[in-house]
Amino acid sequence: MTDRTPAPRKATRRDVARLAGVSDAVVSYTLNGTAPVAAATAERVLAAVEQLGYRPNQAARALRSGSADTLAFLVPSSSDPVFTNPFFGEYASTLEAAARDRGYALYTTATSFRPDEVLARFREFAARQIDGVLVLAGDTPLDSTALDRVGLPWIALNVATRERGVASLGTDLRAGAVATTTHLLEHGHGSVGFVGQDDPSEPRYIGWLQACAAAGVPAGPFVAAEVTRPGGRDAGHRIVDDRSADPGRAPRAFFVASDRTAVGVLRAFHERGVRVPEDIAIASFDGSSEAEYAWPGLTTFRQPVDEMARSAVTRLLARDRDHAHELFPGELVLRRSCGCPDAGR
Repeated sequence: MTDRTPAPRKATRRDVARLAGVSDAVVSYTLNGTAPVAAATAERVLAAVEQLGYRPNQAARALRSGSADTLAFLVPSSSDPVFTNPFFGEYASTLEAAARDRGYALYTTATSFRPDEVLARFREFAARQIDGVLVLAGDTPLDSTALDRVGLPWIALNVATRERGVASLGTDLRAGAVATTTHLLEHGHGSVGFVGQDDPSEPRYIGWLQACAAAGVPAGPFVAAEVTRPGGRDAGHRIVDDRSADPGRAPRAFFVASDRTAVGVLRAFHERGVRVPEDIAIASFDGSSEAEYAWPGLTTFRQPVDEMARSAVTRLLARDRDHAHELFPGELVLRRSCGCPDAGR
């Protein structure tokens, strides 16, 4: 026998107003913070909300106001998920906190960065009354003209070089690489190698070369590696093999392009009996918690995620129409892996 008992009726705003002895408008003012309400009145309203189990209809509210009080964070989908990198997990957390401080929720979603799929997602966001989009830039260029036509404000994050017509921000990767490589050289090493992606236009690669040239020392070797822990481990094994084959020419310091890669390098060194920093010193880039809890602690160039997150949300909500590119300085955090005393940060 089919149970035909009707579902209990959901409480409405009018039910709350009746129980609290106020108008519908006062219920809205209390819940949305759109107008001042006396403390005693607000207390009655909230008590009625709890007693009745009232839940505002956010979808209806968004349709009426044209705003869902929600921002979207669009990240690339790939075989190596973005949030396996602790740096991006921490970045997402700071973005969420910055959005919440402004009264907005943050909705995170992944997609391939094919232009047609990104455009489809933007149209979906617009239909859902999303208020703006934070885009974690990938390797595929964005079709800014097509995206702008959707009418949503958006800003590209993790961008090192300005792209015409795109509001963007990122860390000064080149300057960070110069500072990190220079610090390793200040420990007296005759050369510094680089572990990172095989891309001569990559700003960290360029900064490494510039720092070596400025110090008048040979740059090298360059060791190609994927920006993953396994990629770092593989690179570390190759470094040890080359060092064993020609100990006299092997560098005693390496700049590694990301903390995650550096953790893989550290594992390879541990596996092969190479001491850090006594045999080989290393320093990395990003400033994630992974660097702090590696052993030994990793000297790393910290990206200022808090400042970048606050600026990204502020500019997005202000509907930045200047398409400016904001480049943030970072901070070199010294730990034991480079040969410095570990400051515990």
